[in-house]
Amino acid sequence: MMASPGFQGDTPGPPPVLDGKYRLDERLGEGAVGLVYRATHLGLKKVFALKLLKPGPALDPFSVSRFQREAEALGRLRHSHIVEVTDFGVDPGTGAPYLVMELLDGVPLSDLCREGPLPLARALPILDAIAAAVDAAHEQGILHRDLKPGNVLLCGPEGEDRTAKVLDFGLAEISAPPHLLDVVDEEALVMGEEEKAPSLTVTGGLLGTPLYVAPEVIRGEPAGRASDLYSFGVIAYEMLVGRPPFSGSTRQVLAGHLEREPSPPEGALPAGVWKALREPLAKDPARRPATAAEIVRRLRVAANEEDRARWRRAELPRRALLSVALAASAAVAALLLPPAGLPAVERWLYDLRLRASPALAPDPRILLVIFDEASLAGGSPPLADRADEIGRTLDRIFAAGARGVAVDFLLPDAWNASQGFSDLVLRHSEALTLAAFSNPEGKVVGTGSLAGLTASALGPRRAAEIFGFVNLDEDPDGAVRRGRLWFRDSSSSQRPSWAARATREFRPDLARENATGPSFWIDTRIDWNRYARISWRQVPAALDRNPGLFRNRLAVVGGDFQGSGDDYHRIRHRSGGSRAVSGLTLQALMVDTIEAGLPIREPGRMPFLAATILGIGLAMAGILCARRPGPIAAGLAVGAIVYLALSFPVFRRTGLMLPVTAPLLLVLLGLLAALLLRRNFPQPPEVSIP
Repeated sequence: MMASPGFQGDTPGPPPVLDGKYRLDERLGEGAVGLVYRATHLGLKKVFALKLLKPGPALDPFSVSRFQREAEALGRLRHSHIVEVTDFGVDPGTGAPYLVMELLDGVPLSDLCREGPLPLARALPILDAIAAAVDAAHEQGILHRDLKPGNVLLCGPEGEDRTAKVLDFGLAEISAPPHLLDVVDEEALVMGEEEKAPSLTVTGGLLGTPLYVAPEVIRGEPAGRASDLYSFGVIAYEMLVGRPPFSGSTRQVLAGHLEREPSPPEGALPAGVWKALREPLAKDPARRPATAAEIVRRLRVAANEEDRARWRRAELPRRALLSVALAASAAVAALLLPPAGLPAVERWLYDLRLRASPALAPDPRILLVIFDEASLAGGSPPLADRADEIGRTLDRIFAAGARGVAVDFLLPDAWNASQGFSDLVLRHSEALTLAAFSNPEGKVVGTGSLAGLTASALGPRRAAEIFGFVNLDEDPDGAVRRGRLWFRDSSSSQRPSWAARATREFRPDLARENATGPSFWIDTRIDWNRYARISWRQVPAALDRNPGLFRNRLAVVGGDFQGSGDDYHRIRHRSGGSRAVSGLTLQALMVDTIEAGLPIREPGRMPFLAATILGIGLAMAGILCARRPGPIAAGLAVGAIVYLALSFPVFRRTGLMLPVTAPLLLVLLGLLAALLLRRNFPQPPEVSIP
């Protein structure tokens, strides 16, 4: 191809075809020493960007060496954020070197910087890309030495995420990659000076752009990785602040790099970001971060901390107030819940606790005097006709030293005419307990046995106090778990239960009215099979031979046979199932429970609910405010499980029935409410640190 006279200065344009391979289609731009064209490879029919060294004075040895250095540097690098070189050559007709690169469509970063400070969210991805390119070059032993916004191209359509490409390695310093340094050093010992790459340093000159050059380069010291990192820090400063750190004449700019600290921005750049931004601008190269990626990482950490601080300032106060409101709602819900929480579940837990507890010995002061089948056999008269006999025998039991006698029969009205029964009542009214029963219609049965002259002699009050009600409360599953200390009659007066009346000689503090609540848990841990028992037919002989058997005891008298009027009831057993026991045994268990001081107790409800509500409030505040609620929710769940598990040994050692369902239900509702509300709230910023 014929040379174009334009390279002699006569014509401004280059030849239309370079090196016989590239057709120059359109001039795209002009640099310090080169012209950039859109060019088509004649063989491949593919479009590239072709950089051609300017004709005339630009063809001096320094410019040619710089051009070759850029080709060598870019030829060594293959990175997604570094412009890719596909060819390098010298046009034979003109002697002008050229460099062929991928054709990129975009705008220089310098155009974007002129728009003013960039938000961190927009600047950090661009800095990430530049940092990756710089670090990749350093790993290959290449220093760029002219990093600036004008040498970064943002590729891609406007308005979308653009890819940053680092350009112009014309001032690059090339050495062997770190892993080849030892080999290169050995080779350098035998190389002649004429074989070494020509230096790009010019005496009295300054390589790079003054606005972005590192202090050590200004002082004439060799450039290093830290020099590129300083230039990278200046780019970051300009992007985030909206201006370079130093401005004015060249002398003023260079003096700023050497002597002054960058001035803080006038805008609201967070303090942590400003601190991270100053680190790569340290005058001492040793104090700068080790890599460009580390610079961006520190900026991102500072940005994330600021995001989280901003989120906390905006969100924590209102979420704390919401937690207080939720805790107050939980308090209202606690007041609306039944005192026993979920009764069915509490009964089931009570049964489980019984199974986990050892058997207890019964009170040895309780003696069961049983009317069994044998006591009624052999032509014995019916009970309705045995008032005198029973009255005299019970009187002998008192005489033998019994502290009390409790009759668990609904005595016939005909007994009011018995002299023996009347004498018993008049002599021992304080220590004698008789049974009464209120049927579903409200009619009281059993009190007719005490009437006439005997009742008149006692007076209405004392006559009424002899009786205790034997009514029982069965749970929905048919088992009896709770007894009563007193009942309330139709006139709203309190009437003692039979068991409470029978124990007044032993525990007057619990048997008296209003001593505690109306009901109590029957302690079925007591091994009722070990109660001392004696058949009624054996009582006369025992009184004759061993009257001490009754001394200081409570004789509980009743039937233990089907059809006695005191049939069998179901109670829960430690084996896990139900057991059928006679009414006499059940009443004895209630008497034993009262005499033991009601060992199965329920602590005050309000302290537990208050502690639960406090815990729920703190947990909900943590769930709503924490960046990750999972550990708090898991801790709350584990705490609930531990509380449930601890309720078993506490019951075994102390008899305390810790409330379970009400606190756990409140915990569950509070946890669900906090998690659901959290889903509709702005989430805490995530940590995003590469």
